[in-house]
Amino acid sequence: MTLAVPHPSWRRLEPLAAHWRTRRQLELLGPRPHRDPCEFAILGDVEPCRFRLLRLVFNRPRVFARQLLAIQEGPAAFCVQLGDMVGRGSPRFYARFLEELGGLGVKKPYLTVIGNHDRSQPNGPSDSALYRHLFGPCNYAFDFGPARFVMLDTSFHRLRRAQLRWLERVLETHRRKIIFTHMGPVQLGLWGGSVAHAHGGFSRGAREFTELVSSMNVDRVYLGHVHAFGVQDYLGVRYVLTGGGGSALFPVGAPDRFHHYLMVSVDQRGIRERVHPLEGRPFEVPPGTVLLPPVEPTWPARVAHRARRLVNGGI
Repeated sequence: MTLAVPHPSWRRLEPLAAHWRTRRQLELLGPRPHRDPCEFAILGDVEPCRFRLLRLVFNRPRVFARQLLAIQEGPAAFCVQLGDMVGRGSPRFYARFLEELGGLGVKKPYLTVIGNHDRSQPNGPSDSALYRHLFGPCNYAFDFGPARFVMLDTSFHRLRRAQLRWLERVLETHRRKIIFTHMGPVQLGLWGGSVAHAHGGFSRGAREFTELVSSMNVDRVYLGHVHAFGVQDYLGVRYVLTGGGGSALFPVGAPDRFHHYLMVSVDQRGIRERVHPLEGRPFEVPPGTVLLPPVEPTWPARVAHRARRLVNGGI
């Protein structure tokens, strides 16, 4: 990992970011005994699209604000944002986001996962230095109530061996195990078609990840990146795609594209999700197994890269 020297413009962001640092938010959350149930909220991608034309065509203003304010009125102990907070991980974009977040009067702890847009560049060579400077580590875990919550960095379209070793260590617990990450493993059949999968998931480390979370009896993996909703059980683990936090709903082939957030209840009996659409009535996610045909990545890396460029379109 390359250590970047903080730019003077980063220093100017520190007062805006101080309250939202992960360590501070976890202090606000405080402990909860492992036998006590808990509820929390999940928001998927919220960046409004950095390209003006696409923003005008596909984006709806203030969706993120409306949904985050609705979460403040509910029973959630905390909120997890699954990455892509900003259009690009530059000081200008982060300043705009932090100013909006500070102006909304958010009281509940707000925990973040890094997405590809939160890096110095959304696609191609990039780094996570500014995110880490503002918020803290990209990979972290904490216990709250009956669960261990794990935030995992897949923002660079991959998982490194060191991350997998760390993940195996933190999953050694008798609590329920819940993982939050921006991108899903590429072989999930959530989005269909090799082009969509080349764009919508990570391939390096994907097989090792799915096998590890299966062997460690992980209860849930929550994903963003694709601006849609979906559920799939793979190797005995339930994956929930919830990318409708406020970003533009691009026509990427996913059938269930709507703005929403999740409310999740965890207790000794299990985990239950309730989907809260921006428009329409909330509904429960059925507990029954959802099996979709897996997609095994067979294309060369250069073909996958070309596919990602073809469907890039600001996502």
